[in-house]
Amino acid sequence: MTIHTEEPDTAATPVATGPARTQRASGRGAPAGDRPRGLRRTDGAWPWLFVLPLLIGVGTFYIWPIIQTFWYSFTTWGVFGGATFSGVANYVRLVSDPQLYQSLLNTVVYTVIVLLGIPVAVWLASLLNTPGLRFAQFYRVLFFLPYVAMPAAIALVWRIMFNGDYGIVNWFLGRFGVDGPYWISTPGFALVAVSLVGLWSSLGFSMIILGAGLKDIPPELYEAAELDGASRWRQFRSVTVPLLSPSIFFVLIVTTISSFQLFDLLYAILGSTNPVIPKTMSLVFYFYSAGFIDNDKGFAAAIAMVIFVLIGIVTLVQFRVQKKWVQA
Repeated sequence: MTIHTEEPDTAATPVATGPARTQRASGRGAPAGDRPRGLRRTDGAWPWLFVLPLLIGVGTFYIWPIIQTFWYSFTTWGVFGGATFSGVANYVRLVSDPQLYQSLLNTVVYTVIVLLGIPVAVWLASLLNTPGLRFAQFYRVLFFLPYVAMPAAIALVWRIMFNGDYGIVNWFLGRFGVDGPYWISTPGFALVAVSLVGLWSSLGFSMIILGAGLKDIPPELYEAAELDGASRWRQFRSVTVPLLSPSIFFVLIVTTISSFQLFDLLYAILGSTNPVIPKTMSLVFYFYSAGFIDNDKGFAAAIAMVIFVLIGIVTLVQFRVQKKWVQA
């Protein structure tokens, strides 16, 4: 009796090769290009060596001062140095101090007035981006100069302009029959004067950023809107502003953080002996007064932590809200 064995049909059943064979050999359904985690190649310590100088700088000049300030906010310092742990006494004193809320209100008012310059910067950047405009680069440099100028020099010029007796601002108002106040020595008007200077000096930076964003808008969109009968205002509102929203959001974040750090401009315009300082000081000026005039470093550290937390909260809220109006 002869026993016949059936051999597999190699022509009908192709041999698994290449990626499929590798996939079967691995016993998993993962793609062929994926290797087991233990077999992946690493670059070793070279990436860390390249970023190490940056990490050292950030840790030394940013992270460590924050940690140190946080610790100092729970201490009380003597006249000749030396810190003793006092718990939350500085924060309890800070919350009960009316000057904190006055300084916070002044900082918010200053920030709001400076942020009003963003729509003005959008409009000016759109004008400077007009095709065929002559001397456009000269105008950009002219608007950007106040941003790079020394705050002390700017403050000196504006102090003369805001002078209540011979300043050009009151002279101009007098041409219309308006009796101008003593701007930098009257409560309320002093903060408005400083805010107007801050708005003016921030226009250049905002215009440069927004002008760069305008160049990324395709001109075909304006041509299509014009063919549809859209006016210049409608093109600005329906094309320019939505597509420029990422740049507007960036300017909004930077301007807000910078406004919450108001000190040098306020100090240079008003000085430290001006009688309107208690009604006009910002949060950072409040920190300076406690830490360097009253020499109360623990209380000043508590103020600094409050400023740090407020800026973080405001920035976080802005990032949350931007999802509703910023076009991706």
